[in-house]
Amino acid sequence: MPSPATKPPIPPEKRRYFGTKVLRSERYALDFKTLAEEVLAPLAAVPGVRLSVRVEIEAESSAGFDEAKMRTVSENAGTLKFEQSGFEEG
Repeated sequence: MPSPATKPPIPPEKRRYFGTKVLRSERYALDFKTLAEEVLAPLAAVPGVRLSVRVEIEAESSAGFDEAKMRTVSENAGTLKFEQSGFEEG
């Protein structure tokens, strides 16, 4: 009896993508636009995809942040419903 034809194993499908990217502080808007167009848009175009994007921000100033700046940033972060936001000593 001839042996049944064996099929080569099918590699598992890639089901998850992850990536991190540091944006340049002097060009963050352009860098984010490029990231959105070249990475997020193709991922978002996949039927049935669940896409999650997180933004992490760190800012340090040797002189410290004045009250007006802290109030502006804190109020805007609240309006934008940041999960976490705050200033700390350092």
